[in-house]
Amino acid sequence: MKFIFTFLFFLALGYSTFAQQKARYNIRVIDRNGKGVRGSFYAAANDGLTIIRNRKDTLKLSADSISALDIHRKGIAAPLAIAGGLTFFVLAARSDKLVESIVFIVAGVPAGVSGGLLIGGLLSNKKHYKGLQAKDFPIIKSDLQKYTVLK
Repeated sequence: MKFIFTFLFFLALGYSTFAQQKARYNIRVIDRNGKGVRGSFYAAANDGLTIIRNRKDTLKLSADSISALDIHRKGIAAPLAIAGGLTFFVLAARSDKLVESIVFIVAGVPAGVSGGLLIGGLLSNKKHYKGLQAKDFPIIKSDLQKYTVLK
């Protein structure tokens, strides 16, 4: 029992330090041809966007070629999914009955992971822009700068 409380204490401590980190956002940019580009949202300007692709390549996109944007917070769903799965695993470890432990592991862990993913998806601060024109970027630039790495 002391182990479980110690583990939960350090898990809460880890989440409190994780919560103080600066949030980063992923972006999916859809161009006029319907082709999508994904990456981390780096900077917004009047004439376009700068994103960092997965291989640390910087890509500057002009406002003329962008038709839609999808922005969501990075790194919030996975910790909640892990916490949901670990909750049922700890309950299975605490149970004295073998059948009850198996039920917690077989049914509870996937349900906990799914619940964590659902809550993480709801808390991920999603923002969608559709039907963008080049003249819209100076208007939405101040809103987009809330999600960029450069302020």
